[in-house]
Amino acid sequence: MAIKCYEKNGQKLYQVYVNARSKVDPKLRVQKTVSDLKSLSLARREENRIHQELGKKLLELEGRCDTWESVIYRWAEEAKSGFLGTYNPATIMDHVASLRNWTRSWLKIPASELGKAHGRDLVKKMTNEEKSISFIKKVKNTVNVIYNFGIEEGLIKGVHQSPVYGIKLHQKQEKVPDILSLEEIKKLLHEAKRQKHPWYPIWATALLTGMRNGELYALEWDDLDFENQIVRVSKSFNKRTNEIKSTKAGYWRNVPMSPELNNLFVSLKSSNKGKFVLPRFRDWQRGDQSKILKMFLVGVGLPKIKFHALRACFATQLLAKGTPPAIVMKICGWRDLKTMEFYIRVAGVDEKGATDCLNILPSEAEVMENVVSLFQH
Repeated sequence: MAIKCYEKNGQKLYQVYVNARSKVDPKLRVQKTVSDLKSLSLARREENRIHQELGKKLLELEGRCDTWESVIYRWAEEAKSGFLGTYNPATIMDHVASLRNWTRSWLKIPASELGKAHGRDLVKKMTNEEKSISFIKKVKNTVNVIYNFGIEEGLIKGVHQSPVYGIKLHQKQEKVPDILSLEEIKKLLHEAKRQKHPWYPIWATALLTGMRNGELYALEWDDLDFENQIVRVSKSFNKRTNEIKSTKAGYWRNVPMSPELNNLFVSLKSSNKGKFVLPRFRDWQRGDQSKILKMFLVGVGLPKIKFHALRACFATQLLAKGTPPAIVMKICGWRDLKTMEFYIRVAGVDEKGATDCLNILPSEAEVMENVVSLFQH
């Protein structure tokens, strides 16, 4: 470090030069010069500032002080390259966006300085915003995956565990999903058709097929087999990447075309000359499908539900009507048995009729017989 005094245009000025070398790796050296400082005191303050700046830079070069933001960035680059396994580009985007949102206050902090206190604050923040246990677990898992990547790659040194590792979650009471009853479904479709709402064919198709939002958006006439009365679901629209891709489960499936659905498609075919079955509104492309549905439901006096809940309405109605769970699972494209079991509970299929054997209440005739017997005595 050195402070040099010199004259320039008749004015006395100072120059600061700072040179720093790594104690871990002597080959690593950083330096910086700042000129034209107008006083010695200012030069000394600048000297201290540069010394701290270069010290931090050396730590980064040594791999001991990568910020959380830089670790996330490095993970994303490696994930895109395929060296971390098979990651869907949309999944990588989701993980990065989630951490940039929920761990925003961590981004500029050296990752090695993140501790359990940071982890607990993150969980508290999500809990206070009433996020579900499954959502909190998902974010926790993402933090663990990327932080462990940083440790394995030598980006984070001196630490062996993620800041959220081992943090316990308080199990919340499971919330019954917001879905419509059969009568409410009929009212929704009746009012939508009566008012000639432009989204009527979209809502009707969702309720008659159980297809996901992106699958409905990507549905083409070539996917309909009118001869065999089948809807082949093989692709889905991804709003984030603005592209047509495979379904969420990664495989195609068939949905039986009911007579009502057949009539709806025939009606749409007569007025639709494009390749897509359903009207493609700008609001739909922007991802406002739930907003449109909720506005209409409120207007006709029905409970507000998300667009995705139309799929749940379809599944629970099939189950309630006696369709075997395995068939519903196949039609809806669920691979996870837990998801299927959840909807079976919502539909009350397992419990239906189980209490019919409890014939314990006295009949009116038995009660009256006892009353008469009392008065006769």
